[in-house]
Amino acid sequence: MPANPITTRLPEWLEEELNGTFAASGEGRSEGMRRIAEEWWTLEHFPAIEFRDGVTGRRASVRGGPDVWEIAMVERDYSNDREGLYEHFSWIPREHLDQALAYAGKFASEVHGRVELNERIGRQMEAACNARARKAG
Repeated sequence: MPANPITTRLPEWLEEELNGTFAASGEGRSEGMRRIAEEWWTLEHFPAIEFRDGVTGRRASVRGGPDVWEIAMVERDYSNDREGLYEHFSWIPREHLDQALAYAGKFASEVHGRVELNERIGRQMEAACNARARKAG
């Protein structure tokens, strides 16, 4: 998707705040402003979604619930059986799950990347555990 540049004038206090935020997250100004704009858009269109920081970076989550990538992974494991997904996450309102899946569709590359990261780490942990078991046995 092509990215179009935007130019704006910011009050000094806001520029200082943004520069501090970008520095803390290791983002450049352009990358950070794009992230902020995408998060704003998400909050406007998917009010059940929030963003959390963690060891693997910033990620979209259902408010008070799991990360969007976790919901997308479970939906895949249920072979896109929406009723099965609703039952699996029975404590989360259906509308929130629907918003999470809509977000996953809009930002598919980001969400699938997190699913792949989780699966890769799982395989690495399983291999390490098996190696230890063989060594001990």
